[in-house]
Amino acid sequence: MSEHSTEQHVYERRPPWVAHFLVSVVILLVAFAIISMMFSNKPEGKKWGGRPAPSVAVEVKALEPTDYQVWIDSYGTANSLTQTQLVADVSGRVIEVSSKIRAGSSFKQGDVLVRLEDRDFKVEVDIAASSVADAEVQYLQEVAQAELAQKEWNIRPDNKAAQALALRKPQVAAAKASLEAAKARLAKAKLNLERTQVKAPFDGKVMRQMVDLGQVVSPSQAIAEIYSTDTVEVRLPFKISDLDHLRIPEENATEAEQPKVVFEGELGARTYQWEGHVVRSEGAFDTATRMLYVVAEIDQPFVSNEQRPAIRIGQFLRAKVQGDRLDNVFVIPRRAVSQDYQISIAQEGVLKKRRVTPLWTDTKSVVVSAATALDNQFDGENFSSKQPSPALAASDRIILTPTANLPDGTRIKSIGDGTANASSDGEKPDKDASGKMANDQESGPSDGASTTVKSKASR
Repeated sequence: MSEHSTEQHVYERRPPWVAHFLVSVVILLVAFAIISMMFSNKPEGKKWGGRPAPSVAVEVKALEPTDYQVWIDSYGTANSLTQTQLVADVSGRVIEVSSKIRAGSSFKQGDVLVRLEDRDFKVEVDIAASSVADAEVQYLQEVAQAELAQKEWNIRPDNKAAQALALRKPQVAAAKASLEAAKARLAKAKLNLERTQVKAPFDGKVMRQMVDLGQVVSPSQAIAEIYSTDTVEVRLPFKISDLDHLRIPEENATEAEQPKVVFEGELGARTYQWEGHVVRSEGAFDTATRMLYVVAEIDQPFVSNEQRPAIRIGQFLRAKVQGDRLDNVFVIPRRAVSQDYQISIAQEGVLKKRRVTPLWTDTKSVVVSAATALDNQFDGENFSSKQPSPALAASDRIILTPTANLPDGTRIKSIGDGTANASSDGEKPDKDASGKMANDQESGPSDGASTTVKSKASR
């Protein structure tokens, strides 16, 4: 009786946390056992009865070799070839201002744009004319006296050393010089009088009027800012990579040898186009931007018709410059090529990945040589250049559907079998019904974002 009571007393005095601890350990052991049984008895994946995995539907297009005209994007501002300040050559008060000197007005060479007060200059002309008359009289008198001295000398010659002085040769020369000086002063006075009429030096337009009626101007003071209307130039910047496909003309190149340029700009709510050609490059890279500026001229810039208005000086223009023509190439839609120039082709119902080296690329298309289209082959994990891969062949079908998540060797089902080459002249600017340059062609962005990676162009 005493022993049983002692055991019961010890049990009852055991701390309560011990019981909780034992229960937790038991629960963890049971959970671990259940999880172990679940993983050890994991059912095998359901098989398809020996049939292959279902094919992935992809859009494909057949490749066809073609010739491709490169058009390189750039931009610039329209500037006149001749742009200057019209200045006064003499001082005076403005007494007449032509309507042709107002900003935006047109003028012809020789038109009088500003007239200065000329009364003082007329007086100077009269004074100079009087001086010429006096000098002529003095000269004639000296000539007559020299002739008389010559006759006397012939009758009785004196000392030969004094012959020139006796014949009045120095006096005649001095009188002649005085006459010439008087005539020069008269010519200058007449020129200053003529300069009171400020005339246009060429055909052009006024950008800004800088004087008005009643204002006193001094020599070399600007009267107006003007520009010629014969030639308009646009400076176009190009990256170094663009120069692989840009044919810069020689100094004496004919217009047929100068690359064509299509300009596009907005006036109001409409977009218009002007044509031109590259005439030269500036010969040195810009040290700030590392770009080379090429100068293009706009054909008939100030001719306005139903298709386009006259160009505006200072107008911002986008430009597409004709580059090289690439022979025997594949034009692949840009959406079918990854950023690292990886493509996928459909080969006997299986996806095959390849990597290409483009000749030319922009945001719409990637141009690849049809002779050596592929550089690397995909081995399932990486691209390897140790084993040469076959070149793309005509009628090979390129996959247009994004395949970044599909491994090499995936079974595919082809949808569509068109031609991947949208156009052999896919980058050439075109016009829609409103005359706007078509941006949905494979022509690249209008902000100069086209890129060249490798050049194998036919020049």
